[in-house]
Amino acid sequence: MNKRLVKYTFNVVFGISVAILYYLHFSRPTSAIETATTENDSTAKAKPIVMAPSEIKASKIVFVNLDVLSEGYFFLQDVGASIQAEQASLQNQYQTKGQKLQEDYGNFQEQASKGLLSENQIKSEQEKFAARKDELDQLQLRSQALEEKVQAKQEEAHKNLTDYINEYNKSGHYDYVLTYSAGPLSPVLLANENLDITNDILAGINAQYKAKKGKK
Repeated sequence: MNKRLVKYTFNVVFGISVAILYYLHFSRPTSAIETATTENDSTAKAKPIVMAPSEIKASKIVFVNLDVLSEGYFFLQDVGASIQAEQASLQNQYQTKGQKLQEDYGNFQEQASKGLLSENQIKSEQEKFAARKDELDQLQLRSQALEEKVQAKQEEAHKNLTDYINEYNKSGHYDYVLTYSAGPLSPVLLANENLDITNDILAGINAQYKAKKGKK
């Protein structure tokens, strides 16, 4: 639950990394790789030419490991546990009440078809079934409200992270702070562990959350 929650939260940050890759790909000048490929196309196809970078510049891009963050952020742990408990309760109530309603209505139809109920009894039972159906509808509305609560918590988690990172980077050490995940959908295919600031960020936002939680 926690992973899904946080991964949805940081879609905006993912978009930044995609934009960087797009820029680096389409803004580079024509290289010797392209020239060599044009001059000897058949050879290039058989054995692609790969040239070493002419200069290695100091990186001002760092990243936060999304998998580690989703597991270790206390806020997400608490939210995930709360949401799961509420969701389980709603699902259990809905299934129990729905199944009982279906069984009772089946018995009612059978009795009515056999002429065992008067018109007044039929009308009274129909009203009761309508009221019970309304209860199920209310549970469905509560389930939808829970989805809105999840969305709100996602936005809160995203704001907590971005606010902390902005403060963390107040001195302007980094131009970009990306997120990285080992999953197949991650736009970042390679991440240098030396650029990983996850532990710093996680320690900071957890400290802030514990302090804020202690004031309540």
